[in-house]
Amino acid sequence: MARPPGLLYAVDETPPPITLIIAALQQVAVMSNSLIYPIILAREAGLSANDLLDFASVAMLMLGVATILLCMRSRYAGSGYLCPAGFTQIYLGPSLLALQRGGLALVFGMTISAGLLQVAIAPLLRRMRMLLPPEIAGLVISVVGLSIAVVGARYGLSIIGDQGIRPIYLVIAGITLATMIVLNIWTKGFARMFCVLIGMGVGYAVSAVVGVLDLSAAVPTGGLDFVRLPHFRFIQIRFDLTELAPFIIVALAGTLHLMGNVSTAQRINDDDWIRPDFRSLTGGLAGNGIAAVLCGLVGSLGINSYTSCIGVSTATGITSRSVAYAVGIMFALLALVPSAAIVVATIPAPVVGAAMFFTAAFVFTSGLQMITARMLDSRKTIVIGLSFGAAAMADVYHGVFATAPLFLQPVLGDALVMGTTCGVLLNLVTRIGIHQLASIRLDPGHISHEAVEKFLAEQGAHWAARRDIINRATFGVVQLLELLGDAPGGIELEARFDEFNLDLRVRYIGAPLTFPERRPSAREILESVEGERLLAGHLLHRSADRISSRALSEGAEVHLHYDH
Repeated sequence: MARPPGLLYAVDETPPPITLIIAALQQVAVMSNSLIYPIILAREAGLSANDLLDFASVAMLMLGVATILLCMRSRYAGSGYLCPAGFTQIYLGPSLLALQRGGLALVFGMTISAGLLQVAIAPLLRRMRMLLPPEIAGLVISVVGLSIAVVGARYGLSIIGDQGIRPIYLVIAGITLATMIVLNIWTKGFARMFCVLIGMGVGYAVSAVVGVLDLSAAVPTGGLDFVRLPHFRFIQIRFDLTELAPFIIVALAGTLHLMGNVSTAQRINDDDWIRPDFRSLTGGLAGNGIAAVLCGLVGSLGINSYTSCIGVSTATGITSRSVAYAVGIMFALLALVPSAAIVVATIPAPVVGAAMFFTAAFVFTSGLQMITARMLDSRKTIVIGLSFGAAAMADVYHGVFATAPLFLQPVLGDALVMGTTCGVLLNLVTRIGIHQLASIRLDPGHISHEAVEKFLAEQGAHWAARRDIINRATFGVVQLLELLGDAPGGIELEARFDEFNLDLRVRYIGAPLTFPERRPSAREILESVEGERLLAGHLLHRSADRISSRALSEGAEVHLHYDH
Protein backbone atom coordinates (compact mmCIF):
# COMPACT_ATOMS: atom_id res chain seq x y z
CA MET A 1 0.00 0.00 0.00
CA ALA A 2 1.55 3.31 -1.14
CA ARG A 3 0.61 6.49 0.72
CA PRO A 4 -1.02 9.13 -1.54
CA PRO A 5 0.81 12.49 -1.43
CA GLY A 6 -2.15 14.52 -0.12
CA LEU A 7 -3.07 12.12 2.69
CA LEU A 8 -2.56 13.57 6.18
CA TYR A 9 -3.94 10.76 8.38
CA ALA A 10 -4.43 7.31 6.82
CA VAL A 11 -7.09 4.78 7.77
CA ASP A 12 -5.03 3.01 10.46
CA GLU A 13 -3.55 6.20 11.94
CA THR A 14 -5.04 8.10 14.88
CA PRO A 15 -4.85 11.92 14.69
CA PRO A 16 -4.03 13.98 17.81
CA PRO A 17 -7.09 14.41 20.08
CA ILE A 18 -7.89 17.98 19.02
CA THR A 19 -7.57 17.12 15.32
CA LEU A 20 -9.68 13.98 15.83
CA ILE A 21 -12.47 15.90 17.55
CA ILE A 22 -12.58 18.68 14.95
CA ALA A 23 -12.44 16.16 12.08
CA ALA A 24 -15.34 14.26 13.64
CA LEU A 25 -17.32 17.49 14.10
CA GLN A 26 -16.76 18.27 10.43
CA GLN A 27 -18.12 14.87 9.41
CA VAL A 28 -21.05 15.30 11.82
CA ALA A 29 -21.86 18.67 10.24
CA VAL A 30 -21.84 17.18 6.73
CA MET A 31 -23.76 14.04 7.77
CA SER A 32 -26.36 16.22 9.46
CA ASN A 33 -27.30 17.53 6.03
CA SER A 34 -28.74 14.09 5.32
CA LEU A 35 -31.29 14.53 8.13
CA ILE A 36 -33.34 16.47 5.61
CA TYR A 37 -34.57 13.12 4.21
CA PRO A 38 -36.12 11.70 7.43
CA ILE A 39 -37.47 15.19 8.18
CA ILE A 40 -39.16 15.24 4.76
CA LEU A 41 -40.66 11.82 5.51
CA ALA A 42 -41.82 12.95 8.98
CA ARG A 43 -43.46 16.08 7.58
CA GLU A 44 -45.21 14.06 4.86
CA ALA A 45 -46.50 11.78 7.64
CA GLY A 46 -47.95 14.83 9.42
CA LEU A 47 -46.04 14.41 12.69
CA SER A 48 -46.44 17.01 15.41
CA ALA A 49 -43.52 19.15 16.63
CA ASN A 50 -42.89 16.78 19.57
CA ASP A 51 -43.03 13.71 17.35
CA LEU A 52 -40.81 15.40 14.78
CA LEU A 53 -38.23 16.08 17.49
CA ASP A 54 -38.27 12.42 18.56
CA PHE A 55 -38.06 11.29 14.94
CA ALA A 56 -34.99 13.53 14.40
CA SER A 57 -33.36 12.29 17.63
CA VAL A 58 -33.83 8.64 16.64
CA ALA A 59 -32.43 9.44 13.19
CA MET A 60 -29.35 11.04 14.77
CA LEU A 61 -28.83 8.02 17.00
CA MET A 62 -28.99 5.73 13.97
CA LEU A 63 -26.45 7.86 12.12
CA GLY A 64 -23.98 7.13 14.91
CA VAL A 65 -24.78 3.42 15.17
CA ALA A 66 -24.70 2.89 11.39
CA THR A 67 -21.40 4.76 11.02
CA ILE A 68 -19.72 2.42 13.49
CA LEU A 69 -21.25 -0.66 11.79
CA LEU A 70 -20.04 0.53 8.39
CA CYS A 71 -16.54 1.58 9.39
CA MET A 72 -15.45 -0.93 12.03
CA ARG A 73 -13.04 -3.70 11.13
CA SER A 74 -14.57 -7.02 12.10
CA ARG A 75 -14.79 -10.53 10.72
CA TYR A 76 -18.54 -10.28 10.23
CA ALA A 77 -19.35 -6.63 9.52
CA GLY A 78 -17.65 -3.34 8.68
CA SER A 79 -15.58 -2.13 5.75
CA GLY A 80 -12.55 -1.13 7.85
CA TYR A 81 -12.46 2.30 6.15
CA LEU A 82 -13.80 5.74 7.01
CA CYS A 83 -17.09 5.47 5.17
CA PRO A 84 -19.70 7.21 7.38
CA ALA A 85 -23.42 6.64 7.13
CA GLY A 86 -26.11 9.03 5.97
CA PHE A 87 -29.72 9.17 4.89
CA THR A 88 -29.86 9.32 1.10
CA GLN A 89 -32.33 9.81 -1.68
CA ILE A 90 -32.06 6.06 -2.40
CA TYR A 91 -34.71 5.27 0.22
CA LEU A 92 -36.76 8.46 0.05
CA GLY A 93 -38.82 7.88 -3.12
CA PRO A 94 -39.95 4.30 -2.35
CA SER A 95 -40.48 5.24 1.32
CA LEU A 96 -42.80 8.12 0.40
CA LEU A 97 -44.76 5.75 -1.84
CA ALA A 98 -44.99 3.18 0.98
CA LEU A 99 -46.09 5.98 3.34
CA GLN A 100 -49.01 6.80 1.04
CA ARG A 101 -50.10 3.16 0.87
CA GLY A 102 -49.55 1.95 4.42
CA GLY A 103 -48.22 4.70 6.69
CA LEU A 104 -44.96 4.71 8.61
CA ALA A 105 -45.44 1.08 9.68
CA LEU A 106 -45.14 -0.05 6.05
CA VAL A 107 -42.10 2.18 5.53
CA PHE A 108 -40.30 0.56 8.47
CA GLY A 109 -41.29 -2.97 7.47
CA MET A 110 -40.07 -2.59 3.89
CA THR A 111 -36.86 -0.92 5.12
CA ILE A 112 -36.20 -4.05 7.18
CA SER A 113 -36.79 -6.14 4.04
CA ALA A 114 -34.24 -4.12 2.04
CA GLY A 115 -31.69 -4.43 4.87
CA LEU A 116 -32.16 -8.21 5.11
CA LEU A 117 -31.68 -8.50 1.35
CA GLN A 118 -28.36 -6.64 1.59
CA VAL A 119 -27.23 -8.92 4.42
CA ALA A 120 -28.11 -11.91 2.19
CA ILE A 121 -26.24 -10.43 -0.81
CA ALA A 122 -23.07 -9.68 1.21
CA PRO A 123 -21.52 -13.19 1.24
CA LEU A 124 -22.40 -13.61 -2.47
CA LEU A 125 -20.89 -10.30 -3.54
CA ARG A 126 -17.70 -11.82 -4.99
CA ARG A 127 -19.72 -14.22 -7.15
CA MET A 128 -21.86 -11.33 -8.39
CA ARG A 129 -18.85 -9.27 -9.51
CA MET A 130 -19.59 -9.93 -13.20
CA LEU A 131 -23.05 -8.39 -12.75
CA LEU A 132 -21.77 -5.42 -10.75
CA PRO A 133 -18.44 -4.44 -12.38
CA PRO A 134 -16.39 -1.41 -11.23
CA GLU A 135 -17.43 0.74 -14.19
CA ILE A 136 -21.08 0.40 -13.11
CA ALA A 137 -20.13 1.26 -9.53
CA GLY A 138 -18.29 4.30 -10.92
CA LEU A 139 -21.44 5.23 -12.85
CA VAL A 140 -23.48 5.06 -9.64
CA ILE A 141 -20.98 7.28 -7.80
CA SER A 142 -21.04 9.82 -10.65
CA VAL A 143 -24.86 9.84 -10.64
CA VAL A 144 -24.80 10.36 -6.86
CA GLY A 145 -22.40 13.27 -7.35
CA LEU A 146 -24.71 14.78 -9.96
CA SER A 147 -27.76 14.29 -7.71
CA ILE A 148 -25.96 15.87 -4.76
CA ALA A 149 -25.06 18.87 -6.94
CA VAL A 150 -28.67 19.21 -8.15
CA VAL A 151 -30.09 19.02 -4.62
CA GLY A 152 -27.38 21.41 -3.41
CA ALA A 153 -28.31 23.93 -6.10
CA ARG A 154 -31.99 23.69 -5.18
CA TYR A 155 -31.31 24.30 -1.51
CA GLY A 156 -28.66 26.93 -2.14
CA LEU A 157 -30.91 28.98 -4.41
CA SER A 158 -34.26 28.10 -2.76
CA ILE A 159 -35.61 26.68 -6.01
CA ILE A 160 -38.75 24.97 -4.68
CA GLY A 161 -41.76 24.40 -6.90
CA ASP A 162 -42.54 27.55 -8.90
CA GLN A 163 -40.55 29.81 -6.58
CA GLY A 164 -37.84 31.90 -8.15
CA ILE A 165 -34.29 32.30 -6.90
CA ARG A 166 -34.06 34.15 -3.59
CA PRO A 167 -31.16 36.64 -3.85
CA ILE A 168 -30.32 36.46 -0.12
CA TYR A 169 -29.98 32.67 -0.38
CA LEU A 170 -27.64 33.12 -3.34
CA VAL A 171 -25.48 35.48 -1.27
CA ILE A 172 -25.30 33.10 1.71
CA ALA A 173 -24.58 30.06 -0.47
CA GLY A 174 -21.98 32.01 -2.45
CA ILE A 175 -20.11 33.16 0.68
CA THR A 176 -20.20 29.64 2.15
CA LEU A 177 -19.02 27.96 -1.05
CA ALA A 178 -16.31 30.57 -1.68
CA THR A 179 -14.97 30.08 1.86
CA MET A 180 -14.69 26.31 1.36
CA ILE A 181 -12.98 26.67 -2.02
CA VAL A 182 -10.46 29.27 -0.86
CA LEU A 183 -9.53 27.28 2.24
CA ASN A 184 -9.22 24.03 0.30
CA ILE A 185 -7.05 25.40 -2.52
CA TRP A 186 -4.94 28.18 -1.05
CA THR A 187 -4.38 27.15 2.56
CA LYS A 188 -2.69 24.29 4.41
CA GLY A 189 -2.96 22.59 7.78
CA PHE A 190 -6.09 22.99 9.89
CA ALA A 191 -7.71 25.51 7.55
CA ARG A 192 -7.62 23.03 4.66
CA MET A 193 -8.50 20.02 6.81
CA PHE A 194 -11.62 21.69 8.19
CA CYS A 195 -12.60 23.81 5.18
CA VAL A 196 -16.14 22.34 5.06
CA LEU A 197 -16.81 22.89 8.77
CA ILE A 198 -15.37 26.42 8.69
CA GLY A 199 -17.34 27.28 5.57
CA MET A 200 -20.58 26.01 7.12
CA GLY A 201 -19.82 28.01 10.29
CA VAL A 202 -19.34 31.16 8.21
CA GLY A 203 -22.60 30.49 6.35
CA TYR A 204 -24.44 29.83 9.61
CA ALA A 205 -23.21 33.17 11.02
CA VAL A 206 -24.16 35.08 7.86
CA SER A 207 -27.62 33.46 7.95
CA ALA A 208 -28.11 34.62 11.55
CA VAL A 209 -27.04 38.17 10.69
CA VAL A 210 -29.40 38.53 7.70
CA GLY A 211 -32.34 36.91 9.51
CA VAL A 212 -32.58 33.63 7.58
CA LEU A 213 -31.80 31.48 10.63
CA ASP A 214 -34.87 30.81 12.79
CA LEU A 215 -34.41 28.27 15.59
CA SER A 216 -37.71 29.05 17.31
CA ALA A 217 -39.78 27.55 14.48
CA ALA A 218 -38.70 24.03 15.45
CA VAL A 219 -39.17 24.40 19.23
CA PRO A 220 -42.16 22.42 20.59
CA THR A 221 -44.92 24.37 22.33
CA GLY A 222 -44.02 22.92 25.73
CA GLY A 223 -40.42 24.07 25.52
CA LEU A 224 -37.22 22.01 25.56
CA ASP A 225 -35.58 19.85 28.18
CA PHE A 226 -31.81 20.06 28.48
CA VAL A 227 -31.45 16.27 28.22
CA ARG A 228 -34.17 13.94 27.03
CA LEU A 229 -34.21 10.31 25.99
CA PRO A 230 -35.76 9.93 22.54
CA HIS A 231 -39.12 8.15 22.56
CA PHE A 232 -39.33 5.20 20.18
CA ARG A 233 -43.02 5.77 19.64
CA PHE A 234 -42.98 4.97 15.92
CA ILE A 235 -42.17 1.27 16.25
CA GLN A 236 -44.89 -0.26 14.13
CA ILE A 237 -43.97 -2.75 11.43
CA ARG A 238 -45.99 -3.90 8.47
CA PHE A 239 -45.02 -5.83 5.32
CA ASP A 240 -46.64 -5.82 1.90
CA LEU A 241 -45.42 -8.00 -0.99
CA THR A 242 -46.76 -5.51 -3.54
CA GLU A 243 -44.20 -2.98 -2.22
CA LEU A 244 -41.29 -5.42 -2.39
CA ALA A 245 -40.14 -4.66 -5.96
CA PRO A 246 -39.11 -1.01 -5.39
CA PHE A 247 -37.30 -1.95 -2.19
CA ILE A 248 -35.42 -4.73 -4.03
CA ILE A 249 -34.24 -2.00 -6.41
CA VAL A 250 -33.37 0.13 -3.38
CA ALA A 251 -31.27 -2.72 -1.94
CA LEU A 252 -29.45 -3.21 -5.26
CA ALA A 253 -28.90 0.52 -5.79
CA GLY A 254 -27.67 0.81 -2.21
CA THR A 255 -25.29 -2.10 -2.78
CA LEU A 256 -23.74 -0.46 -5.84
CA HIS A 257 -23.66 2.86 -4.01
CA LEU A 258 -21.80 1.31 -1.09
CA MET A 259 -19.41 -0.59 -3.39
CA GLY A 260 -18.49 2.65 -5.08
CA ASN A 261 -18.03 4.50 -1.79
CA VAL A 262 -15.92 1.80 -0.14
CA SER A 263 -13.85 1.39 -3.32
CA THR A 264 -13.26 5.14 -3.34
CA ALA A 265 -12.24 5.00 0.34
CA GLN A 266 -9.80 2.22 -0.51
CA ARG A 267 -8.38 4.16 -3.46
CA ILE A 268 -7.78 7.42 -1.56
CA ASN A 269 -5.81 5.44 1.04
CA ASP A 270 -3.60 3.63 -1.47
CA ASP A 271 -1.79 5.28 -4.36
CA ASP A 272 -1.18 1.81 -5.87
CA TRP A 273 -4.84 0.77 -5.66
CA ILE A 274 -5.78 -1.42 -8.62
CA ARG A 275 -8.94 -3.30 -7.67
CA PRO A 276 -11.61 -3.35 -4.91
CA ASP A 277 -10.91 -5.49 -1.87
CA PHE A 278 -14.00 -7.73 -1.73
CA ARG A 279 -13.47 -8.66 1.92
CA SER A 280 -13.86 -4.99 2.75
CA LEU A 281 -16.85 -4.62 0.40
CA THR A 282 -18.56 -7.68 1.87
CA GLY A 283 -18.08 -6.46 5.44
CA GLY A 284 -19.27 -2.98 4.53
CA LEU A 285 -22.43 -4.32 2.86
CA ALA A 286 -23.19 -6.60 5.82
CA GLY A 287 -22.79 -3.64 8.19
CA ASN A 288 -24.99 -1.49 5.96
CA GLY A 289 -27.70 -4.15 5.82
CA ILE A 290 -27.67 -4.60 9.61
CA ALA A 291 -27.90 -0.81 10.02
CA ALA A 292 -30.92 -0.66 7.68
CA VAL A 293 -32.64 -3.44 9.65
CA LEU A 294 -32.01 -1.56 12.91
CA CYS A 295 -33.41 1.64 11.36
CA GLY A 296 -36.65 -0.16 10.54
CA LEU A 297 -36.85 -1.74 13.98
CA VAL A 298 -36.47 1.53 15.92
CA GLY A 299 -38.57 3.62 13.53
CA SER A 300 -36.32 5.51 11.11
CA LEU A 301 -35.72 5.94 7.40
CA GLY A 302 -33.34 3.51 5.69
CA ILE A 303 -29.66 4.38 5.69
CA ASN A 304 -26.61 3.93 3.47
CA SER A 305 -23.01 5.06 3.20
CA TYR A 306 -22.87 8.82 2.67
CA THR A 307 -20.94 9.86 -0.41
CA SER A 308 -20.48 13.48 0.69
CA CYS A 309 -18.36 12.25 3.63
CA ILE A 310 -16.03 10.49 1.19
CA GLY A 311 -15.75 13.82 -0.60
CA VAL A 312 -14.84 15.51 2.69
CA SER A 313 -12.17 12.86 3.37
CA THR A 314 -10.71 13.38 -0.10
CA ALA A 315 -10.73 17.16 0.24
CA THR A 316 -9.21 17.25 3.73
CA GLY A 317 -6.82 14.29 3.61
CA ILE A 318 -8.16 12.74 6.85
CA THR A 319 -9.31 9.14 6.37
CA SER A 320 -8.61 7.75 9.85
CA ARG A 321 -11.04 5.07 10.99
CA SER A 322 -10.84 6.55 14.49
CA VAL A 323 -12.90 9.47 13.21
CA ALA A 324 -15.82 7.07 12.66
CA TYR A 325 -15.88 6.02 16.31
CA ALA A 326 -15.75 9.65 17.43
CA VAL A 327 -18.64 10.43 15.04
CA GLY A 328 -20.68 7.55 16.47
CA ILE A 329 -20.17 8.78 20.04
CA MET A 330 -21.02 12.38 19.09
CA PHE A 331 -24.30 11.44 17.41
CA ALA A 332 -25.27 9.21 20.35
CA LEU A 333 -24.77 12.18 22.68
CA LEU A 334 -26.50 14.65 20.35
CA ALA A 335 -29.53 12.37 20.21
CA LEU A 336 -29.99 13.00 23.96
CA VAL A 337 -29.94 16.79 23.61
CA PRO A 338 -33.14 18.17 22.02
CA SER A 339 -31.60 21.58 21.39
CA ALA A 340 -28.81 19.92 19.38
CA ALA A 341 -31.39 18.12 17.26
CA ILE A 342 -33.07 21.46 16.55
CA VAL A 343 -29.79 23.20 15.67
CA VAL A 344 -28.80 20.39 13.33
CA ALA A 345 -32.25 20.10 11.79
CA THR A 346 -32.44 23.86 11.18
CA ILE A 347 -29.12 24.42 9.43
CA PRO A 348 -30.09 27.07 6.87
CA ALA A 349 -30.92 25.71 3.44
CA PRO A 350 -28.30 27.81 1.55
CA VAL A 351 -25.56 26.52 3.91
CA VAL A 352 -26.67 22.92 3.34
CA GLY A 353 -26.79 23.57 -0.41
CA ALA A 354 -23.29 25.06 -0.56
CA ALA A 355 -21.79 22.13 1.42
CA MET A 356 -23.52 19.60 -0.84
CA PHE A 357 -22.45 21.42 -4.00
CA PHE A 358 -18.82 21.58 -2.79
CA THR A 359 -18.56 17.88 -1.89
CA ALA A 360 -20.38 16.89 -5.11
CA ALA A 361 -17.31 17.97 -7.12
CA PHE A 362 -15.11 15.39 -5.37
CA VAL A 363 -17.79 12.70 -5.51
CA PHE A 364 -18.45 13.18 -9.23
CA THR A 365 -14.77 13.11 -10.24
CA SER A 366 -14.15 10.00 -8.09
CA GLY A 367 -16.85 8.20 -10.07
CA LEU A 368 -15.38 9.37 -13.37
CA GLN A 369 -11.93 8.13 -12.35
CA MET A 370 -13.37 4.68 -11.64
CA ILE A 371 -15.03 4.64 -15.07
CA THR A 372 -12.08 5.96 -17.12
CA ALA A 373 -9.64 3.53 -15.50
CA ARG A 374 -11.34 0.90 -17.67
CA MET A 375 -11.11 0.37 -21.42
CA LEU A 376 -14.56 0.95 -22.91
CA ASP A 377 -15.85 -0.25 -26.25
CA SER A 378 -19.11 0.82 -27.88
CA ARG A 379 -21.11 -1.57 -25.68
CA LYS A 380 -19.81 -0.14 -22.42
CA THR A 381 -20.04 3.39 -23.78
CA ILE A 382 -23.71 2.83 -24.57
CA VAL A 383 -24.36 1.33 -21.12
CA ILE A 384 -22.72 4.22 -19.25
CA GLY A 385 -23.91 6.99 -21.57
CA LEU A 386 -27.56 5.92 -21.70
CA SER A 387 -27.69 5.18 -17.97
CA PHE A 388 -26.20 8.55 -17.11
CA GLY A 389 -28.66 10.23 -19.48
CA ALA A 390 -31.58 8.35 -17.92
CA ALA A 391 -30.49 9.46 -14.45
CA ALA A 392 -30.26 13.09 -15.57
CA MET A 393 -33.68 12.78 -17.22
CA ALA A 394 -35.20 11.59 -13.94
CA ASP A 395 -33.93 14.75 -12.25
CA VAL A 396 -34.86 17.19 -15.04
CA TYR A 397 -38.35 15.75 -15.71
CA HIS A 398 -39.18 14.80 -12.13
CA GLY A 399 -42.61 16.43 -12.35
CA VAL A 400 -43.46 14.57 -15.56
CA PHE A 401 -42.50 11.17 -14.13
CA ALA A 402 -44.64 11.89 -11.05
CA THR A 403 -47.68 11.24 -13.30
CA ALA A 404 -46.44 7.76 -14.31
CA PRO A 405 -48.22 4.64 -13.00
CA LEU A 406 -47.61 4.07 -9.29
CA PHE A 407 -45.65 0.84 -9.77
CA LEU A 408 -43.13 2.69 -12.01
CA GLN A 409 -42.69 5.79 -9.85
CA PRO A 410 -40.09 4.25 -7.50
CA VAL A 411 -37.83 3.72 -10.52
CA LEU A 412 -38.67 6.74 -12.68
CA GLY A 413 -38.91 9.24 -9.82
CA ASP A 414 -35.36 8.89 -8.49
CA ALA A 415 -32.20 9.63 -10.51
CA LEU A 416 -30.04 7.12 -8.66
CA VAL A 417 -32.56 4.27 -8.89
CA MET A 418 -33.23 5.10 -12.55
CA GLY A 419 -29.53 5.24 -13.46
CA THR A 420 -28.70 2.09 -11.47
CA THR A 421 -31.57 0.10 -12.96
CA CYS A 422 -30.63 1.11 -16.51
CA GLY A 423 -26.94 0.42 -15.88
CA VAL A 424 -27.45 -3.08 -14.48
CA LEU A 425 -30.02 -4.13 -17.10
CA LEU A 426 -28.09 -2.71 -20.06
CA ASN A 427 -24.89 -4.30 -18.78
CA LEU A 428 -26.60 -7.70 -18.70
CA VAL A 429 -28.06 -7.28 -22.20
CA THR A 430 -24.90 -5.98 -23.87
CA ARG A 431 -22.83 -8.81 -22.41
CA ILE A 432 -24.58 -11.13 -24.88
CA GLY A 433 -22.01 -12.16 -27.49
CA ILE A 434 -18.95 -11.33 -25.37
CA HIS A 435 -16.74 -14.37 -24.81
CA GLN A 436 -14.31 -14.55 -21.92
CA LEU A 437 -12.01 -16.62 -24.13
CA ALA A 438 -10.69 -15.30 -27.46
CA SER A 439 -7.84 -16.30 -29.75
CA ILE A 440 -5.98 -15.20 -32.85
CA ARG A 441 -3.64 -17.10 -35.18
CA LEU A 442 -0.64 -15.52 -36.86
CA ASP A 443 0.59 -17.47 -39.90
CA PRO A 444 4.31 -17.83 -40.75
CA GLY A 445 5.58 -14.75 -42.50
CA HIS A 446 2.63 -12.70 -41.21
CA ILE A 447 3.49 -12.44 -37.52
CA SER A 448 2.49 -8.81 -37.01
CA HIS A 449 2.94 -6.86 -33.80
CA GLU A 450 0.17 -4.52 -34.93
CA ALA A 451 -2.28 -7.44 -35.20
CA VAL A 452 -1.48 -8.48 -31.62
CA GLU A 453 -1.89 -4.92 -30.32
CA LYS A 454 -5.22 -4.54 -32.12
CA PHE A 455 -6.47 -7.92 -30.86
CA LEU A 456 -5.66 -7.21 -27.21
CA ALA A 457 -6.99 -3.64 -27.39
CA GLU A 458 -10.32 -4.81 -28.84
CA GLN A 459 -10.70 -7.63 -26.33
CA GLY A 460 -9.70 -5.36 -23.44
CA ALA A 461 -12.43 -2.92 -24.44
CA HIS A 462 -15.02 -5.72 -24.73
CA TRP A 463 -14.10 -6.90 -21.25
CA ALA A 464 -13.76 -3.38 -19.77
CA ALA A 465 -10.29 -4.38 -18.56
CA ARG A 466 -7.95 -1.88 -16.93
CA ARG A 467 -5.81 0.04 -19.40
CA ASP A 468 -2.55 -0.48 -17.55
CA ILE A 469 -3.00 -4.28 -17.50
CA ILE A 470 -3.74 -4.46 -21.22
CA ASN A 471 -0.71 -2.26 -21.93
CA ARG A 472 1.53 -4.55 -19.84
CA ALA A 473 0.12 -7.65 -21.54
CA THR A 474 0.63 -6.15 -24.99
CA PHE A 475 4.22 -5.30 -24.14
CA GLY A 476 4.85 -8.85 -22.86
CA VAL A 477 3.42 -10.57 -25.94
CA VAL A 478 5.28 -8.28 -28.35
CA GLN A 479 8.55 -8.95 -26.51
CA LEU A 480 7.83 -12.69 -26.63
CA LEU A 481 7.23 -12.51 -30.40
CA GLU A 482 10.58 -10.72 -30.78
CA LEU A 483 12.22 -13.57 -28.88
CA LEU A 484 10.52 -16.29 -30.97
CA GLY A 485 11.23 -14.59 -34.30
CA ASP A 486 9.56 -15.94 -37.46
CA ALA A 487 8.35 -19.17 -35.84
CA PRO A 488 7.77 -22.01 -38.32
CA GLY A 489 4.18 -23.16 -38.21
CA GLY A 490 2.96 -19.76 -37.01
CA ILE A 491 1.84 -18.61 -33.57
CA GLU A 492 -1.49 -18.94 -31.77
CA LEU A 493 -2.39 -16.39 -29.08
CA GLU A 494 -5.23 -17.23 -26.66
CA ALA A 495 -6.57 -14.70 -24.12
CA ARG A 496 -8.84 -15.53 -21.19
CA PHE A 497 -10.26 -12.88 -18.81
CA ASP A 498 -12.28 -12.56 -15.64
CA GLU A 499 -12.54 -9.60 -13.28
CA PHE A 500 -9.40 -10.66 -11.38
CA ASN A 501 -7.20 -12.43 -13.94
CA LEU A 502 -5.89 -12.01 -17.47
CA ASP A 503 -4.20 -15.13 -18.85
CA LEU A 504 -2.41 -15.25 -22.20
CA ARG A 505 -1.17 -18.46 -23.81
CA VAL A 506 1.19 -18.33 -26.78
CA ARG A 507 1.62 -21.64 -28.68
CA TYR A 508 4.31 -22.22 -31.31
CA ILE A 509 6.44 -24.92 -32.93
CA GLY A 510 9.71 -25.13 -31.06
CA ALA A 511 11.38 -25.85 -27.74
CA PRO A 512 10.15 -24.46 -24.38
CA LEU A 513 11.75 -21.20 -23.31
CA THR A 514 13.58 -20.37 -20.09
CA PHE A 515 12.59 -17.35 -17.96
CA PRO A 516 15.25 -16.96 -15.27
CA GLU A 517 14.47 -15.00 -12.11
CA ARG A 518 18.11 -13.88 -11.87
CA ARG A 519 19.42 -11.44 -14.43
CA PRO A 520 22.25 -13.07 -16.46
CA SER A 521 25.65 -11.48 -16.01
CA ALA A 522 27.20 -9.24 -18.64
CA ARG A 523 29.68 -12.00 -19.45
CA GLU A 524 26.91 -14.55 -20.01
CA ILE A 525 25.06 -12.11 -22.26
CA LEU A 526 28.10 -11.32 -24.43
CA GLU A 527 29.50 -14.82 -24.77
CA SER A 528 26.67 -16.41 -26.74
CA VAL A 529 23.30 -15.94 -28.40
CA GLU A 530 21.80 -18.03 -25.60
CA GLY A 531 22.85 -15.30 -23.14
CA GLU A 532 20.80 -12.76 -25.05
CA ARG A 533 17.80 -15.12 -24.95
CA LEU A 534 18.25 -15.52 -21.20
CA LEU A 535 18.25 -11.73 -20.79
CA ALA A 536 15.07 -11.45 -22.88
CA GLY A 537 13.50 -14.23 -20.81
CA HIS A 538 14.44 -12.44 -17.58
CA LEU A 539 12.84 -9.20 -18.77
CA LEU A 540 9.67 -11.10 -19.69
CA HIS A 541 9.68 -12.70 -16.24
CA ARG A 542 9.69 -9.24 -14.70
CA SER A 543 6.98 -7.84 -16.98
CA ALA A 544 4.31 -10.44 -16.05
CA ASP A 545 2.97 -11.36 -12.62
CA ARG A 546 3.64 -15.01 -13.46
CA ILE A 547 5.18 -16.68 -16.50
CA SER A 548 5.88 -20.30 -17.38
CA SER A 549 6.71 -22.48 -20.38
CA ARG A 550 5.94 -26.12 -21.12
CA ALA A 551 6.28 -28.61 -23.93
CA LEU A 552 3.23 -29.76 -25.88
CA SER A 553 2.74 -32.80 -28.08
CA GLU A 554 3.48 -30.46 -30.99
CA GLY A 555 5.67 -27.54 -30.02
CA ALA A 556 5.50 -25.52 -26.80
CA GLU A 557 3.36 -23.03 -24.89
CA VAL A 558 4.18 -19.89 -22.89
CA HIS A 559 1.68 -18.82 -20.23
CA LEU A 560 1.67 -15.17 -19.12
CA HIS A 561 -0.53 -14.28 -16.15
CA TYR A 562 -1.52 -10.75 -15.07
CA ASP A 563 -3.40 -9.96 -11.87
CA HIS A 564 -6.33 -7.68 -12.66
